[in-house]
Amino acid sequence: MDRIISWIAGAVFVFLYIPIAAVIVYSFNASEVGYRFDGLTLRWYAELFGDRMLGDALRTSLVVGLAAAVLSTSIGLLSAYGLVRFRVRGRAVFLGAILIPLIVPEIVLGVSLLTIFSSAGIPTGYATLILGHVVITLPLSTLVLVGAMSTLDPSLGEAAADLGASPWQTFARVILPLLRPSLMAAFLLSFATSFSNIVVSTFTSGVGTTTLPLRIYSTLRTGLTPELNALGTLLVLATLGLILVVGVSQMRRILAGPPTPAA
Repeated sequence: MDRIISWIAGAVFVFLYIPIAAVIVYSFNASEVGYRFDGLTLRWYAELFGDRMLGDALRTSLVVGLAAAVLSTSIGLLSAYGLVRFRVRGRAVFLGAILIPLIVPEIVLGVSLLTIFSSAGIPTGYATLILGHVVITLPLSTLVLVGAMSTLDPSLGEAAADLGASPWQTFARVILPLLRPSLMAAFLLSFATSFSNIVVSTFTSGVGTTTLPLRIYSTLRTGLTPELNALGTLLVLATLGLILVVGVSQMRRILAGPPTPAA
């Protein structure tokens, strides 16, 4: 039975990672068609770096993703702190309202946001795109931070107050250092969700604010190009690099032991 489970697990991993391996291999394919391999080349990477439209789309996705992640993490932190540390009337209702975008289909959210922006006379652009991405990333960051905040010992804040720390000093010097890993997790999750979103972006983006997923989708309508394989390879490498950096940082923090809060 154990051997069968191992074989099934191995088959699942192969099924998951074969497409990624194929993208990497064919990004070096000298042929312009995907069904024939004509040798190795770096031509598609050169063309990728010279593609101004893809570069602009990547820049837009990075700006929107970082802005949405910062806003979602900040609002989620304040929401989590208020919901966990204080007796808020209607806490369950408020938390449920934040989590509604996780249940509602994204196409419904996109149409609703576009209707609101059109009714208010707000032109689509960076602002509407960022607001739309905050709507879909805020529930994720809030869930992560509410769970992390719930695990903190309430006596830490009381001890800091007994030592003369103000509420702001307690928050900045005790709560934030303890929540640093969770804040990083909420930020990265929000950024990844925003960066890869396509449905809400379709309804909230405007002229000159086409995101990278939208640009790739429009390119795929005319066929898969080796240039997109090169782009996918670079995104995979960037993701692996980020995971490595964050993983090493977290491992160092774990080996160093828990931080000592200073009041």
